[in-house]
Amino acid sequence: MKIEKIVKAFSALAQETRVKILKKLVEVGTDGMCPCHLVQKLKLTNSNLSFHLKELDNAGLIKKRKSGKFIYYYAECDFIKSIGDFLIEDCCKFKCEGGNCE
Repeated sequence: MKIEKIVKAFSALAQETRVKILKKLVEVGTDGMCPCHLVQKLKLTNSNLSFHLKELDNAGLIKKRKSGKFIYYYAECDFIKSIGDFLIEDCCKFKCEGGNCE
């Protein structure tokens, strides 16, 4: 995974409202959620939500699909999981005991 993509994702998540939006989209799964429901659940204005959805979309953290006249947003769980995997892939690679590291 390119570190630039991870940095972009973390940059997008360095804002409380975006974390709340992403968390809500993770909860609903691949069915996604219409922006009208996100506005109600998170008590946001339409323009505020639109701004944050755009940032999350540009970072690759969410996707959207059109169904009739509605757009549904959903979390890009594969990408989110890959960020976690990237962060822990070298976890505990070295063991240090008594000042001696392997």
